[in-house]
Amino acid sequence: KDILMWMLSTKMLPAAAVLYPMTFLTKNILGIYDTHFLVILVLCLINLPIVIWMLFTYFKEIPKEIIEAGKMDGVSTWGEIKDILIPLAWGGIASTALLTFIFCWNEAYWTVRLTTIDAATLSTLIEGNRAPEGLFFGRLAAVSTAAVAPIVILGWFCQKQLVAGLTFGAVK
Repeated sequence: KDILMWMLSTKMLPAAAVLYPMTFLTKNILGIYDTHFLVILVLCLINLPIVIWMLFTYFKEIPKEIIEAGKMDGVSTWGEIKDILIPLAWGGIASTALLTFIFCWNEAYWTVRLTTIDAATLSTLIEGNRAPEGLFFGRLAAVSTAAVAPIVILGWFCQKQLVAGLTFGAVK
């Protein structure tokens, strides 16, 4: 439990405090500055504490008696994971995946600072519609609609799993 609290406390650091070391590490040591791989890697690392915390909570809610019954029936360790744990926690896994996707999709701070226009994400390109003459409202509306559409469509398809995951363990 101490490890989980430590991991979650890393989310409390201001992003600006981590920006310079992250830029130095990616640019000078790893050499992956301004790539799509860098954006994926940074967003995975940023969201990892929340994902672990959420999944830990979902898996902790699974009754131990079900796992013990599987052991008594001769289920292997891999069978416990594949046949018992994942189906029972599927709603939590789906809701965690959907929320993580939304967090990553809306992220603009890191992509603006670690990339140029070559590896920019859609949320970064929305900011690029500003000009000295003013805003281009037509283009801004089109890009904003394109940015929201995948989240709405994914949420619509995953609605059943999302509701199941968010209400998992609510009624005892």
